[in-house]
This record gives sequence, structure tokens and C-alpha cells, in this order.
Amino acid sequence: MTLTVTDRLIRSPDTPHQAEVIGQAEDADLWAVSWLPGKALTRRQALAAMEIADAVGWIPAECDAEVYDDEFWSRVDVWAAELGLSGRDAVARVSEAPAG
Repeated sequence: MTLTVTDRLIRSPDTPHQAEVIGQAEDADLWAVSWLPGKALTRRQALAAMEIADAVGWIPAECDAEVYDDEFWSRVDVWAAELGLSGRDAVARVSEAPAG
């Protein structure tokens, strides 16, 4: 899993999703993530969201359910909790193509 992180953008070659800075509030950047439209996030939340997108991007669409093992769900559940989501909800959302 490889994320490219800059001051304004978070990307991965393994997912069509990305995160970008959209503004500032209280001396901190606000981030938008393509699979969470309309939600302003902290940098930490944006990183968690992109970790989920990257992890899901590594799994082929035609794979068997066994690929989603306990280790996968443990990691995803921790990242999703940063976003106030369940791991399964986050994976379902990430599995959709980005808008536009």
C-alpha cells in the first residue's frame, strides 16, 4: 500500500479516490475525500479515509470473500472509526467510483 502525501493532496496509484485541501478552519486545513462527498475532514481523517481506499484498491473486484480476512477488517475498522463509520460502510462507499 502506497500513499503519496503532500501538504495539499493525498493519492494512491491503487485507487481512483483522492483527498485534497479545501480550506482552513481554526488554523488547520480542511480536507475533502472523493468517497465522502460534502464532508470536511481533518488531515488525520483524510489520511484514514485514504488508507481505506488504498487497502480496498489492492483487492481485485472478482476476488473471493476470503480476501477480506480478520486482519483486513481490523485495520479498516480502526481507520473507519476515525470517520465515524463502520468498516463495512466505509468499504461499501469506497467501492463506488468517484463522482465526476
